[in-house]
Amino acid sequence: MSESKSKRSATRGGPRPRVSGVRQTGVHAGPRYGILGGTFDPPHLGHLALAQEAYTRMSLDRVWFLPAREPPHKPGRAISSAADRLAMLERAVASDVRFAVSTVELERPGPSYTVDTLAELRARWGAGVWMALIIGWDMLAYLPQWRDAAGVIARADQIVATHRPGAPAPEGEVARLEEQLPGLRAKLTVLPAPQLAVSGTEIRTRVAQMLPVRYLTPDAVATYIEMRALYSVVDQMARGERGGEQAGGVGG
Repeated sequence: MSESKSKRSATRGGPRPRVSGVRQTGVHAGPRYGILGGTFDPPHLGHLALAQEAYTRMSLDRVWFLPAREPPHKPGRAISSAADRLAMLERAVASDVRFAVSTVELERPGPSYTVDTLAELRARWGAGVWMALIIGWDMLAYLPQWRDAAGVIARADQIVATHRPGAPAPEGEVARLEEQLPGLRAKLTVLPAPQLAVSGTEIRTRVAQMLPVRYLTPDAVATYIEMRALYSVVDQMARGERGGEQAGGVGG
């Protein structure tokens, strides 16, 4: 893939402002990127609030949203097409210059393993880019089951996990994970996150029941869902037929 083609495919949603190469701390000279992966079926306000929190608290230059081609932690579950999920995600972030979309996982066949994604992003962006992997607390607890979890820790400069009320206390959970994954604690940052009670499952269910989803997902995404009749009863029947085609895998 040529450099120009790679740049076009990696960044979606229009031109972005120049990223400063100088940090005020003087510790790191390259841009600071957050990486937020997921199925995004559909993207919703919870995703955007999480990205904003990480952007602000971690002093990031940009948060990259990475839609998975085949989420390995959801084997056998029918999902919307990559084209539809990408289109919704582009619409979700189009008005916010802090966010961008990378198609790196959509371009790679097979399950979307994070360890492979981090290696590919490092090859594309170079050693000067500081990469923070942004994950939810549930995925952090599942980290020991990811494909090459030690490799994920080694390749990310920081792992940012958002704690939620009702989850196990961060200290005890991190100690447990450190026993299984030595070196995690040194790279882990735990952030409080806005608690928005919204999920992709809830949105899909509401659409199927012909209930409104405005204020749960960006208006542009809601419009696209309606235009494409996504998550309707007819669409759910088609998704059920496609479910057996989804590849399985072991962990993120």
